[in-house]
Amino acid sequence: MTVDLVVKGGKVVTTKGISELGVAIDEGRIVKVAKETKLPPADKTINAKGNVILPGAIDPHTHCGIYNSFRDDIDAATGVAAAGGVTTMMHCVWDKRSYNVAIPELSAIVRQKAHVDVTYYAGVMTAQHISELDDAVNKHGVTSFKHFMNRPEYEALGALHPDDGELYESFVRINQLGGVAMVHCENFEVARKMIAKLKAEGRNDLAAWNDCRPDYVEHMKIIDAAFLAWISGCPLYIVHTTVGTVKEVVDWAKSKKVEMYVETTPPYLTHNCYDEKIGILGKVNPPIRTKGHNELLWEGVRKGWVDCIGTDHAPSPVERKRGNGDIWSALLGYSGVETMLPTMISEGYNKRRIPLERIVEVTATETARIHGIPDKGAIKEGNDADLVIFDLKKRVKADDKVLHYTRGRDYSLYEGWTFHGWPVMTICRGSVVAENNEIISKQG
Repeated sequence: MTVDLVVKGGKVVTTKGISELGVAIDEGRIVKVAKETKLPPADKTINAKGNVILPGAIDPHTHCGIYNSFRDDIDAATGVAAAGGVTTMMHCVWDKRSYNVAIPELSAIVRQKAHVDVTYYAGVMTAQHISELDDAVNKHGVTSFKHFMNRPEYEALGALHPDDGELYESFVRINQLGGVAMVHCENFEVARKMIAKLKAEGRNDLAAWNDCRPDYVEHMKIIDAAFLAWISGCPLYIVHTTVGTVKEVVDWAKSKKVEMYVETTPPYLTHNCYDEKIGILGKVNPPIRTKGHNELLWEGVRKGWVDCIGTDHAPSPVERKRGNGDIWSALLGYSGVETMLPTMISEGYNKRRIPLERIVEVTATETARIHGIPDKGAIKEGNDADLVIFDLKKRVKADDKVLHYTRGRDYSLYEGWTFHGWPVMTICRGSVVAENNEIISKQG
């Protein structure tokens, strides 16, 4: 049997170890992982040149279409995802309308414009959404559902917020359907009092954004979400966690046999609220915090109580992001999918010596398992052929020649950084979608 593609000459990384193996691919699937002498002949062969071969990363937390059109955002985001080694993006269905209207509309655009695979997690915003959870799972294949606890802050952006009774009802039904409840944890009722105070004091720096919605504003709602998961029996996934003190809640949940997962994002590991270089470009909810929380979260990655890395990717043109030049009017969010995997390799593996096996776990394998994404997240026979050939030694300065998002359109919190390690090729379901930092995929 001759297969479509063989990738050889590298070291395959799984959660169990690193081995000098090759990968045979046919019709978009991995059909054999073995020593090179035992691989079948192929129409095409790629030599990994001694580099590691990682499973394609999965970004479980992206928002396209908030500040730009969804059509433009999904084109740009999935393109830079390919360049950065991400082969699957989870996009938030951020829509007050019926899932049965919104999801097919999104999918039609994805099938035309996307460079890598896209799946969804859906915002639970209305009673209608709760009534349609069965449809979301059984008609559309969505099994992860996001709830916003920072009500009513995002209403201007189109997000509504379930009350506590609706949260409970949603958690119970999601559990019955075999899904997972995702939660944005912030107590806005407390935060808004502090916002008014700091505005009156004339504060206008990134640290003010942390000070007006401090870590305990997030921590207290994580406690509420964990308790709700306990009484409902529903698996719980805390999105974009900034507080290293979440370990206390994780330990409590474990003692109660609650299935609880923690996601964080690279900027919460690498940036702090006193970073004058990024300034208001770092405005996001929950806020970028302190070095202390950075290091606690790195320990979570190392020791296993941080389960997934996402990005909360929400691109906006830099001139719109800056707003009127103050922290209070600046837009929320920033791009991140392009630098997710390079950051985890550079800062996690090369700088902190977190094993590659663990990096693979938090960027791919656990993400696929927790969110029920079939045939993804691991290099094994039968799975989709999603691979990243990654040069662990290559040093790359992140400027507008490297970062696609900074080429006159957007910005990156990592602009000017020197990364130790960079992807040299990304393969999505057997097709090369990026090579040597160039996006070469076909849309759709």
